[in-house]
Amino acid sequence: MVTPKNQEKPNKEIMDAILEVMEGGNPEEIAQKVGMPPEQLVALSDSFVQQHQQTNLLGEAAERKIGRNEPCPCGSGKKYKKCCLRKDEKIKDLLRGSVEFQEPEAEEEGPPEYVVKGFDLLAVNNYQEAIRYASNLISTYPEDDRIHDTLATAYLTTGQNDEAIAICRSRWEVAKEEKTFFIEHGRHQRLPEGDDSEAPHFYAPETWLEKYWIALKAKEYSGLLPEPQDPEISPLIAELYTANDLERFPAQQEQGLEQRKEALAPTIDQLKQVGPDAIPYLIQIMSKFSWAALFVPDILAHYSTEMAIRSLMDITMFNYHYVSEACLKHLEALGPEVLPYIRDAFGRDQDFDELKVGFINMLSNLDAPGVDDFLLELLDHEKPAVVDWAGLVLGKRNRVDLLPTLEEASTRIGNKPRISWAINHLKKIKEGKELKALDTRDRIQ
Repeated sequence: MVTPKNQEKPNKEIMDAILEVMEGGNPEEIAQKVGMPPEQLVALSDSFVQQHQQTNLLGEAAERKIGRNEPCPCGSGKKYKKCCLRKDEKIKDLLRGSVEFQEPEAEEEGPPEYVVKGFDLLAVNNYQEAIRYASNLISTYPEDDRIHDTLATAYLTTGQNDEAIAICRSRWEVAKEEKTFFIEHGRHQRLPEGDDSEAPHFYAPETWLEKYWIALKAKEYSGLLPEPQDPEISPLIAELYTANDLERFPAQQEQGLEQRKEALAPTIDQLKQVGPDAIPYLIQIMSKFSWAALFVPDILAHYSTEMAIRSLMDITMFNYHYVSEACLKHLEALGPEVLPYIRDAFGRDQDFDELKVGFINMLSNLDAPGVDDFLLELLDHEKPAVVDWAGLVLGKRNRVDLLPTLEEASTRIGNKPRISWAINHLKKIKEGKELKALDTRDRIQ
């Protein structure tokens, strides 16, 4: 998705809205409060997220004191003071709400030419050449995740799902190992100590985990496509794919989306009328993010079948921001009916539990029996990210009685930001109640 180039820098009010979206809030509701189109707010949020993702080991500089002269945790090979230090300081200020949002300074250098060439091959849909190019290059740059990403993407796009799965799983394991080593030692494992040469470019473990999930689902989805294909559904899917035609539609975010909605409305309506038989065809679109993918959640939600609901949950975990938010909106509309599906999701594919935190946040306003009990179960989860989000939601639900439990969980996972906010929020509520009770007793006396 492309952020409009003429977009003005967000002020403090809009920055608060961006952060609220990043925490899982409903973009449509939040956008209404600040008086802007939801698509524009999502584009701004996407832009801010991308800034964070440029630092591959996101947040490590905040969790561990990184020396100014140490290698930057983003994997650029530069010293921290000449790379992400200023950006990290700016982000900290933003999250504290002390300054207005400013766009990041332009990078001194872009990716090296060998990386750009691989991405360019993908951009022009020359996937076979991308496979050949990246395969040859890996022997020279065996630890550069951008090369592995090029190869995995090309494999995925050409339907070589097993090959894509193998790359994503392998690089996920490498990323976890590298992140752990960096936290413990303050340097990359694959860069000799004292070596100031360019460090390998690693992705965050979460990035590879998402790619691994997408590759697994792509393989699963390919097995669901019937042969021969339905003569009624296939042409409709082909028409939906025309959303990707940049000669027919503009690339700009807001204008482009509206024009596509208007042009493809008859096709979308027909796909809704076809019914759940279209699901295997629709989910094929999702493993390769595109303009066409933006319309899939609304169509799936129209069917209201178990397969449609499970597909919405799977796609949410792809972390295509706009699409994920659309899926969560439809899932939230199910009300109490969604809780068994969330429970089931955490009972399967447990390696990917970190990708399910959107489901946890969705429970904030769900008035249904068993919600708090389920959140309490998640506080014992082995993944800190899951515990962090479960704590946040219990805080939002004003469970003051669970304050000691949240404090214990926070100590176990290491003072994460969301559960810390919940603890502070609940303490304020408790103090307010105690002051009110004291004031009441004084007045009675």
